[in-house]
Amino acid sequence: MGLSTKEIKTGEGGIPKVIAPGDHVLKINKVELKRWPFMDADDGYFFVLHTETEAIEGFEGFFFDKDDESLGRHSGQIGQIKTNRYYYKDGETKSGIQISRDTEILKQIKNICMAADALEWFDKVDNKFNSIEEFVEAFNTKAPFKDKFFNICVGGKEFERKNGYIGHDLFFPKGEKGKVVLEGKDSAVSKVLAYNESKHLMKIDAAKVSSFTGDETPVIPGGDPLAGAPEFEL
Repeated sequence: MGLSTKEIKTGEGGIPKVIAPGDHVLKINKVELKRWPFMDADDGYFFVLHTETEAIEGFEGFFFDKDDESLGRHSGQIGQIKTNRYYYKDGETKSGIQISRDTEILKQIKNICMAADALEWFDKVDNKFNSIEEFVEAFNTKAPFKDKFFNICVGGKEFERKNGYIGHDLFFPKGEKGKVVLEGKDSAVSKVLAYNESKHLMKIDAAKVSSFTGDETPVIPGGDPLAGAPEFEL
């Protein structure tokens, strides 16, 4: 019998379902205060943006809910972006400057409101909430960022997935004077930081990884107690 070609399958390639570090136009679907299993309560929080690109014609994104496919799919690529590589925690710098976890997170929320032309909401909730958890919950409920797109510079750190592929732990890169990492898409004068791979991407040894694809369920790596997290599903 000859060699059958009927059941031979190859990689489909195409557009990855998740974003990679770079310059992006993204909307924010929700924000989240996040801790991973290796973190203690006093370790503080990561502040994470759940983002999505503009709709891509003919694109088949991840399901909104993998357990209920009837809810449909994302129309663009998605990605979870930490607003800082490190989690926010009360503390003190080496030079003696006091750092407030809640204040640092509120700064990020204010930046989003400014970029979304929704600073009025931020001002109106002054002294309205007793905890950062309540504040973020209200921010998600009101969602002044909903359906608005932003120019965002996304940095990251490569890691090797359990299946051998490369993934990216995404976060805002360190800012530069006169530049921002997030602004409204239609800003009259763009001040968003331009992505620079040599500055904004922490790479791993390519020889250790067989290949890359963005079509696996996105995860964030473990191993680095400050920057990473165990693998998990979006």
